[in-house]
Amino acid sequence: MTRISVYKTPTVFSKFFIVFGAFFTVLGIILIIRALMNGFNTEFPSGDWNSILYTIQGLLFIIMGSSGLISRKYYIEWDDRELRYFLPFPKRSETIKFDDIVSINIKLFEIQLNLSDRTVILDLNSLQFEDLKMIKEKFEALAKER
Repeated sequence: MTRISVYKTPTVFSKFFIVFGAFFTVLGIILIIRALMNGFNTEFPSGDWNSILYTIQGLLFIIMGSSGLISRKYYIEWDDRELRYFLPFPKRSETIKFDDIVSINIKLFEIQLNLSDRTVILDLNSLQFEDLKMIKEKFEALAKER
C-alpha cells in the first residue's frame, strides 16, 4: 500500500506555533488586565496597545498551528485493487476500485476518473513534485491497461 500525505508540514512546527501563540496570548491578556486596572493609555504608538497586539498575534499563531495539524489528515493511498483518498475538496473519505474506472484523463494538476456511474476529479494542486509524479505514473500505468 502506498500512502501520500497531501500537506507535508512537520508536526513540530505546528506545535511550536501553538505553544508560541499560547504564550503571547496569555502575555497579552495579562498586560491588558494590568493596563485596565491602571487606566488604559490610549496614546498611539507609545500607549498600552502592545497588549492588544500581543493577544492578536498569539491568536493568529494558534490558528496557524492548528491549521497545520488539521491539514495533516488529507491523504491519497492505493494498493493493487483500489484507490482511497481524503482531500480538502470534497472533505470526505472515498474509495474507488480500479476495476470500476472506465477511462482516465491526466492533466497538469488534475486527474479525471470516469467511472461507470460518475466522474471523479482529483485536484492535486497541493502536492509536492515527487508525490505528484508518483501519482501520475500510477495512473498512466492504469490508463495503459484500459
